[in-house]
Amino acid sequence: MLPMLMLLGLSLALLLVAPIVLTTGRWQVRHPRIALTLWFGAFFAGCTAAGASVLVAVLTAVGVDERMSHAEGLAATVIAWLSLIGIGAIVAVVAAVSEPLAGSHREAVQAFAPLVSSREQRRGFVLARFQSEAPTAYAVRRPEPMIFLSSTIEAALTPTQLQAVLAHERAHLRGRHDWAMRIAEINAACLPPVLPAGAALRRATALLIELIADDTAARQTGAANLANALSRLSEATDDVGMALRAERLTARRWPSSHRRRIPAAVRI
Repeated sequence: MLPMLMLLGLSLALLLVAPIVLTTGRWQVRHPRIALTLWFGAFFAGCTAAGASVLVAVLTAVGVDERMSHAEGLAATVIAWLSLIGIGAIVAVVAAVSEPLAGSHREAVQAFAPLVSSREQRRGFVLARFQSEAPTAYAVRRPEPMIFLSSTIEAALTPTQLQAVLAHERAHLRGRHDWAMRIAEINAACLPPVLPAGAALRRATALLIELIADDTAARQTGAANLANALSRLSEATDDVGMALRAERLTARRWPSSHRRRIPAAVRI
């Protein structure tokens, strides 16, 4: 029984306490990739510990022998059954939550598809241009890796700024950030609202994947180009978050321009 309780305690610590630790200070903004790795490392380690505790409970119940008292054997059996019921309930909730999330993603893609005016095959993704009054750039991986680019955002930005935006969206595709966001959303939907860990992971993931993509694009196409693009888009959309991201880029030091390697896939 002791190993099971230790594993369960470790699981709870990783899943519930780790978010509190990882949101302390502002180091996550400076090192978003490390922060996201630690977030998901704690999350998956906690899930693994929880699964291991269930396995230990089942093995303990199966291995009940004469050395155990009647009460110990009964407790092991009850805990094993409750653990299995809990696993079944979690699987059911995940299945119920996953489909609406996937459906909302498909609806977002389908909303852009009829407006597409051109498709250009580039290395690693399809660049789809569409007519819209909103300055929008959006990356999706299904049914194929695509970056949607609105006519308004092309008109609003210079070629170098547009390259920076494409590099940002390409970083989302290459980093598979959609999967990170999907896991965070499912986790938040499965946990009770009274537990802040789920919502904290979702908020942290949404912010950190944007900062990671910003850093990648800044190294490839120039921090000033991306910061200027974000500033223009912030003014056009009243998105304060973009203005703060632009400010963050200008406050950091970046490699000199001669060390940049602009990917051919994002060149305008």
